[in-house]
Amino acid sequence: MLRDTLLKQKIITLEVLLPNDLKLAELADKIKPYIGYLDAINIPSNPLGRLRPDALCCAHILQHKTGIETIPHFVARHFTSLSYESHLLGAAALDITNVLCVTGDTPHEGKSGFELTSSGLLHIAKNLKRGITTARKEIKPVDFCLCTSFNPNVPNIHGEFMKSKEKYKCGAECFFTQPVFKPLQFIEVAEQFRQRCTEAKLIAGLSFLHTKKRAFALMKYLGIPYEYISNIEEKNEAEMLLETAEKLKDYVDGFYIIPIGKYARALEFVKKIRKILQ
Repeated sequence: MLRDTLLKQKIITLEVLLPNDLKLAELADKIKPYIGYLDAINIPSNPLGRLRPDALCCAHILQHKTGIETIPHFVARHFTSLSYESHLLGAAALDITNVLCVTGDTPHEGKSGFELTSSGLLHIAKNLKRGITTARKEIKPVDFCLCTSFNPNVPNIHGEFMKSKEKYKCGAECFFTQPVFKPLQFIEVAEQFRQRCTEAKLIAGLSFLHTKKRAFALMKYLGIPYEYISNIEEKNEAEMLLETAEKLKDYVDGFYIIPIGKYARALEFVKKIRKILQ
């Protein structure tokens, strides 16, 4: 369980995008070189609201094939209380011990549900840890390391602090951030976050962008400085991210690496991050 690892050391996790062609054995082979360097694999659920294979099922398969812990993402827009609670029991049966709860992107395919939010997902999972269902029935307690998201890049950071405090009250133990491109600004935000969520762990996102075109498309959402974008394709992007990691390492509990599908390119970077954290 990720909780146990976080008690001993700072962690590294890797985001893995699930292929619609269902070639999970090939995906596992791409991840196996990371064994010994990763503490967990993050598996988003239908990112950007577009169809992907089920995150929970694939988390079980990848965990079995690689031996690396997985963190399937659960999206509130996809669930009713009953279906989510059922999936959590299924996760426990599949030996999945970590879950990450988010409200989620508006789907481009299908319709949203609005019964739950990320805080609602966390609250239900917190109750299961106590052995209580949403119907107030007693069951055998089901323990998960409860993770969620935190966006340090939003203009209204105080609103984000309010959301994070609510998630913390609902059981969030570990917060994964959106990618960081302004390290000094992030450090100020991280210090304020610690004051509000005193026992929570904070994992900073580090994302490859690969091209200026993608960087400009994400510029507003991720708060990417123009000066940073201007160096993409001209400089070694991994070295740019390592500079950010060096500045953040004393203020976070680990890093969440987002390779956007280019796993071979990110491997050497992850090895260097491990050295930084040691």
